[in-house]
Amino acid sequence: MPKVLRLHEYKGPDGLQIDEVPLTEPQDNEVRFKVEAFALNYGDFELMENEYMFSMDLPSRIGDEAAGVVDAVGPNVTKFKIGDRVSSMPWMNEGYGVNGEFAIVPETFLARYPENLTPAEGCALWVSYLTAYYAMAQISQVKSGDYVLITAAVAAASMAAMDMANLLGATVIGTKRTQQDKDWLLEQGAAHVIITNDEDVSERVQEITGGKGCRVIYDAIGGHFVQRYVGAMGKGCDIYLYGGMDGRPTILPEIEMTQAGAVLRPFTVYNHIYDSEQRSRGVKFVYDAAKSGKIKPRIDRIFAFEDFREAFAYQLAGKGRRGKIIITPAQAVN
Repeated sequence: MPKVLRLHEYKGPDGLQIDEVPLTEPQDNEVRFKVEAFALNYGDFELMENEYMFSMDLPSRIGDEAAGVVDAVGPNVTKFKIGDRVSSMPWMNEGYGVNGEFAIVPETFLARYPENLTPAEGCALWVSYLTAYYAMAQISQVKSGDYVLITAAVAAASMAAMDMANLLGATVIGTKRTQQDKDWLLEQGAAHVIITNDEDVSERVQEITGGKGCRVIYDAIGGHFVQRYVGAMGKGCDIYLYGGMDGRPTILPEIEMTQAGAVLRPFTVYNHIYDSEQRSRGVKFVYDAAKSGKIKPRIDRIFAFEDFREAFAYQLAGKGRRGKIIITPAQAVN
């Protein structure tokens, strides 16, 4: 029987185990694919502690980022056929989960990925890049001449946001706690990198922008860190708070936001992915950009399936990474 990763108790990665389960058939409007790679996500940790946006009946499979080859389709599936190379999109996937040797996904939340991407890159495409797309292209309509501040700039989601901002013509300013990876970030597309252990974020942004400030702040940190960039807000600034790496409550800088006419948005891709028109538009934009080579997910490290605990520990440590962490069910790769 195929092996899958399932959560048995709400106690973080310690509640996970590899189980053998029957290979079930896809039902109405569902597609089954053989998983070649799946990606880890910071949201996994909140999910495994029952602190995410949805709960699950345990034991339950987890994960919503996987790529593979279709090997069965259910009744009324119209978009996919056996042999298609596909990857799953983000959705509140209670009862599904894709981390394992096979996955079953509603065809609504499945997409083909460009042939110039590997399965590891394909599974890392939709969550990060669709989140950045909806924020920057659809809501803020970022354009040439805009400045975009991206915190925790080496995180996979931040790298996707950097690609999106550059694609839309903006100038990217990234933040990093230490000098490590600064040169690499500049090579990857950041125009400027602010070292937060050594520099004042607001002052540096004002220097870089000539007093204009940022049109968008894309923040994975939140908490008390928001106070570090209150002076970086430009007129009509949109702040997207899509993560909580700080771990503490975010204190709203009400006066500074009022002065700038800024808006802080607690943000998630789930607010957009369920709208069919928005989903189709986002998938086409990201697919075309990836196919043309204008965006490409960064893969930091690939783990074998049996090393999943090591992979989650590496994800949680958060040190020295440069992109997505991937697990391959079929084989171990460095």
